Amino acid sequence: MPRLIAILVLFGLAFWVALMAGAVGTSRSRDPRTYRPKPRWGMPGGEGGGRGMIHVMKRGDLGGLRDAYSSAPIDPAQPLLRCGGCQAMYHADSVAALDRQNNGRCSVCGGTDLAAVHVVD
Repeated sequence: MPRLIAILVLFGLAFWVALMAGAVGTSRSRDPRTYRPKPRWGMPGGEGGGRGMIHVMKRGDLGGLRDAYSSAPIDPAQPLLRCGGCQAMYHADSVAALDRQNNGRCSVCGGTDLAAVHVVD
């Protein structure tokens, strides 16, 4: 029995040493010249960080896209809005429905950064 306790203490000590060695390796300062991409969503809930920004999209890029709320094909002639968090596209009438039924939140990510889309040729 004392031998079993000694073995358990030895394993515990080895585990603790392994944890400390890993913690020391991660505490090194990072080289500020190294590029590290930022996450797409800056805050929980799909907030994109560019609140109120107008999105500019080419008419050709809208082909095949559907309204994230109604599933209707995106019509570039109608007023469009886009979620800054997940990039979901909406017609203005779908955003009005989201305002009434979902507190103005994106139906995909729950974000509130819905901004206008300016369509260019």
